[in-house]
Amino acid sequence: MKLIWTTFLLTFSTAVLFAQSGGLSGKVTGPDGAPLSYASIFVQETGTGTTTNEEGYYEIRLPKGSYQLVFQFLGYKTVAKPVVVGNRIELLNISLQEQPVQLEAVDVMEGAENPAYTIMRRAIAKASYHRQQLDAYSAEVYIKGSGRLKKIPGLLRGTLEKEGLDTATAFTSESVSIVEYERPATFRERVISVYTNGDDRSTSPTNYINGSFYEPEISGAVSPLSPRAFAYYRFDLEGFFMDRGYGINKIKVTPRSAGDGTFEGYLYIVEDWWSIYSLNLSTLQQGIRFQIEQIYAPIEEKAWLPVSHKFDVEGRFLGFGFEYRYLATVSNYDITLNPDLDGDFTVIDEKLNKELAEQLKESRKEEGVATPEERLIGGEELTRKELRKLMREYERQEQQEQDEPEVVENREYIIDSTAYEKDSVYWATIRPVPLTEIEARSYEKLDSMAKKEKAEEETDSLASNSNSGKFGFLGDILLGSSYKVGENQLVSHTALLPRIYFNPVEGFSLHTDIGYAYKKDDRRFSAILTPRYAFARQKLTGKAAIGYSYGDHYTGVDVGRYIHRYNGDRPIGFFFNTYVNLFTDRNFIRLYEKDYLRLSHHQQFRENLSLDLSAEWANRYQLYNQTRQVWIDFDDRTYASNFPVSRELGSTLPEEERAFILRATLTARPWQKYKIYNGEREAIPNSSPTLHLTYRQGLEGIEGSQTDFSYLEMGIKHQMNIGVRGRLDLRAEAGLFLNNDYVGFADYRHFTGNQLTLTTATPAGSYRRLPYYEFSTMDRFAGASAHYQFRKLLATQLLEVRLMGIKENLFANVLTTPASGTYYEFGYSLDNILRFFRVEVVAGFDNGGYRDWGILVGIASGISGGTFSIGD
Repeated sequence: MKLIWTTFLLTFSTAVLFAQSGGLSGKVTGPDGAPLSYASIFVQETGTGTTTNEEGYYEIRLPKGSYQLVFQFLGYKTVAKPVVVGNRIELLNISLQEQPVQLEAVDVMEGAENPAYTIMRRAIAKASYHRQQLDAYSAEVYIKGSGRLKKIPGLLRGTLEKEGLDTATAFTSESVSIVEYERPATFRERVISVYTNGDDRSTSPTNYINGSFYEPEISGAVSPLSPRAFAYYRFDLEGFFMDRGYGINKIKVTPRSAGDGTFEGYLYIVEDWWSIYSLNLSTLQQGIRFQIEQIYAPIEEKAWLPVSHKFDVEGRFLGFGFEYRYLATVSNYDITLNPDLDGDFTVIDEKLNKELAEQLKESRKEEGVATPEERLIGGEELTRKELRKLMREYERQEQQEQDEPEVVENREYIIDSTAYEKDSVYWATIRPVPLTEIEARSYEKLDSMAKKEKAEEETDSLASNSNSGKFGFLGDILLGSSYKVGENQLVSHTALLPRIYFNPVEGFSLHTDIGYAYKKDDRRFSAILTPRYAFARQKLTGKAAIGYSYGDHYTGVDVGRYIHRYNGDRPIGFFFNTYVNLFTDRNFIRLYEKDYLRLSHHQQFRENLSLDLSAEWANRYQLYNQTRQVWIDFDDRTYASNFPVSRELGSTLPEEERAFILRATLTARPWQKYKIYNGEREAIPNSSPTLHLTYRQGLEGIEGSQTDFSYLEMGIKHQMNIGVRGRLDLRAEAGLFLNNDYVGFADYRHFTGNQLTLTTATPAGSYRRLPYYEFSTMDRFAGASAHYQFRKLLATQLLEVRLMGIKENLFANVLTTPASGTYYEFGYSLDNILRFFRVEVVAGFDNGGYRDWGILVGIASGISGGTFSIGD
């Protein structure tokens, strides 16, 4: 009875709200009566827009008055309908007729270019103008998303169905935001209401909605309006039609090489304005297909801006197949034009009008040089090259005049505190696109699931305030746990199971981190104790660290007796070493033990400049193999000794040595660019090369220290995107010991080599076939790496391979020292296989002669730069 009464009240309230507001509703169909899904409806007087739903229905509320409603659908004639709105929702059905597209009669001489190219040259030349045309705007954006899993792996199907998830319903969302823009790159978004259930699987179209096809790239793909577009696309003029007095060119966009990073489909360009009228384009991102439809409208007859977006997303990931559909409408535009660009000029294509272009060039010389602003607002005729040059100068001047020219984007994203609290009455009132019957049923189902999950979460939160106790006492010990012991305080210990390792020196070893942390504002104090027990040595060692961080600065103290690798770059982790030891009867890690005390400090001067300082006293001990245990025994193999093999080391190491080492590293990114997000500056990755300068000093005589050396090193690394054609990673470094009277082997300059079939280091930072210690030096060295990722090379010539998101790489590494000579290697790899892996074939050469080759498996280079480590 209570449910019936509540339903009646909601229905009555909604009816009252509807009765108090006027507007229009109806159905938009084609000439055959079939519904036109997602047709655009735009109100010229208010800048308000909406679309039809999947069944062709629309509804729009307006204050009393007279309006002009514009109904648009790609491929159909636009209908402008004058209406009078009163106090009620009036019915208005619209039938759209197919748009006859006529190819203009063009005399094309033999060898002449397609007329689409002169249209696109003008549109591309004016793209920068359109980016800068508005000083500011604000609008309201409504986004509705719905999707489902099309395929679920058999092993998970039963489990997910028990949770109420199947291939019929998986995800729904709605949101309403107020967006604001200020030139040159300030964006604000305030989410005033949001409803969401399920997982969008990272298919959100926000990058396309907030982006612009007038930019050279949008969401990692080259725009058809990019200055480089002719290198990536072919264009064909397929027709011309008139719409409300505007001439519209229909341009077919065909990528010269289909796949990730390019678009294909249709682009509609407004004659004389050379702006976008609408578009229907698709692109691939990591094997996921995005189908994009956008409809633009002339806002206040001054600028063409998007009023509706439709996105269809389809792809596969780890055996899951999914499809998602998003609909976005933009309404209530309020625009302010850039006064510097408020001029009416004509774009001349100098390829077709050579004589006029030459006359303009001569007249410029006679009149003298005007400023970019004067030329742009003077109502002059400009060649497309002149326009592009003027806009580049204009944008450069604006960038230099900013208070922070290194900041290229400023975004603010705020969700209102009441955004998630809106009820069904609110959504029924504000929703510009009516729900279909299927969507309404899905909402009911997902709402009930959400309420069940919320109740379970509340029950769990009452049971415990930490993650302890979920698996029992023994489970917490094996899997780790954390305990809140006071305000801003936490005690934790890491899992034991993933930290059981094996090596011939220790046999099986076991360690865990027991930590305490106190954090308040931007200050944090931490203390970590790490006991480690080696079963073959029957010895307990350990280390402790105390650290204090404040803002971007950190000061810490480390002390203990612990096991360390001679190669401090840790090219092989203990986890993979355990597998190699027990299953392949090989060992590569070389270990020593040390008692040590280290002081360290990290000082961040600016976001792009930091200094790391450390001072360490240590007593080092040589270690020996203690066990021959293996799980798979090979008759022709045995463990090598724990003595590192190096061309410079010789055949002996001291049983014990003392060292006192000072170290300083200065790291800089001098041309770093930034974006600001909610007031916080964030560095834009790879916008500047990273430079480092390192100095190490071994001091003799301090507390018995034997070390006596000075070492200096400098290096540079950078990643550059070569458009969508490829990505280039570069690294170069060089160093020398200024004096080397006594250098412990742990203080040699070691290199990131590899002797496994699995490579775990960054693609442009490691040597794939170089033994871990062979080239270690106490003299001088120089090394360099180059890694180039191709969009299309050999296997990726096949479209099917590119559609899977697979890339191809070529790489080369070189290393030279006086004692060891020159080592270099060349390789080829298939990258991003199943989005996680890469397979490499590499050949190594030593002092001009062939050395060996191998096939390696690594982590895809796009995942954390290719770095993947377990067990340290």
